[in-house]
Amino acid sequence: MGLLDRIGAFDRYKVSPTQGTSGLLTGAQQPMSPFAQQAVRQIGGALGMDMRTPNEKLTQELAQVDPQDPNAESMQLAALVKFGTPTQQLQATQRLKQIESERQEKLVSEAEKKQVSRFRQSLIGRSNALGGTEERANSILEAPPSLLGEIRKEILAEEQAAAVKNAGVDGRYAVGQLAGLTREQIKGYSKLTDDQFGEVMSGLEADDVAYKDTGTGNVGVYRVNKYSMVATENPNGTTKWVDPNTLNLVPAVKETKDVGRANELTTQLAKEGVSNFTDVTNNARDAYRALKVNQDRLAVLDSIDPTLLGSKLSQLTIDAQLLLANSLGIETEGVESAEQAQLLIAQGVEAVGQSIKAFGAGTGLSDADRTFAQIGAGATAELTADNIRQLIEAANMKAQEQIALHDSIYKQLEKGGASSSSLAFYMAAPDLPADLSKYYSTP
Repeated sequence: MGLLDRIGAFDRYKVSPTQGTSGLLTGAQQPMSPFAQQAVRQIGGALGMDMRTPNEKLTQELAQVDPQDPNAESMQLAALVKFGTPTQQLQATQRLKQIESERQEKLVSEAEKKQVSRFRQSLIGRSNALGGTEERANSILEAPPSLLGEIRKEILAEEQAAAVKNAGVDGRYAVGQLAGLTREQIKGYSKLTDDQFGEVMSGLEADDVAYKDTGTGNVGVYRVNKYSMVATENPNGTTKWVDPNTLNLVPAVKETKDVGRANELTTQLAKEGVSNFTDVTNNARDAYRALKVNQDRLAVLDSIDPTLLGSKLSQLTIDAQLLLANSLGIETEGVESAEQAQLLIAQGVEAVGQSIKAFGAGTGLSDADRTFAQIGAGATAELTADNIRQLIEAANMKAQEQIALHDSIYKQLEKGGASSSSLAFYMAAPDLPADLSKYYSTP
């Protein structure tokens, strides 16, 4: 049954070919005779009037629509809007709006994909200009869009380091001024090595200081340089140093002491090299989100036929492969081949692997299992649903470790009398429910 049949387009127009304009009335509200009706039509036509009935207009309009035209449905609906019954006009109008909305969404999606593709190519070009390897270029091509911003920051830092190394003092002035410093302030760092200068400009080497926003009353922790300027971020991801007064910030003395204590505890309790509790807090927040996402991923894996769990991707149907891609949070709309599905799965595996890496070294995986975290046609073909489950569960373990580390430091801060605003700033999430998921338990 076609679109027009479904919405009853012809119901009111089911008349015999000889009926003509039998609906025309005389002045006494009586139907005209067929002869009189024909005369009226002829006279009206001679005067240039359109004497067709709505049914005839709709029929002729629809006859002109090519069923093979990609816009055939919209053209049919437009005819209904003009010549249909009030109910049909309403239904057709609503469907036209839905089609236009879907078209706009598709255009936005395609534009975003093109933008991401251009961004990737730009990053690869900049990496190559710095002497980047083919392996790095491939990693940029395969990285999830969410990681491209971080890759850009890495490349920007390398570009600035190259400018400082190759252009000497002029390079330092260029980099420093882009970071918001004056030439006199830049001179104040003249005794630093190039690497040290880069760390200072990026905010890696700075003090943690708490400030209160006079507009909102909220307290935040900022990186502060020796000129008492706070680190903000440029649109391109680089650091920019600004006067805190321009941000309506005033020092929060008590909270700054809490920050120092929090970083002290972090140095004592975290792994070597981690000394900033803000970083631990951000990792814990990411960990909570990862647990929720992974819970959904494992639920998808649970829906796969158990007899297929140990099969390699190359042995699975495309439907099963798409289901695996969905379990990794990958959009699969428009995927038609097994090769495309396997590439998407590989990208999803890499994304989960990156989440483990972000939580620190060591994944709890065997050397044999590490192969499924690699990108490439060969490695992808060796993946199984069981492998992917192990990877997701390993990510859960690392996430729980981050939550546990944050929780231990946070509780000591709380016992030590940290201010309520400091505790609010370092809050990662509400208490982890005892039965968050059947897939993992609280640490």
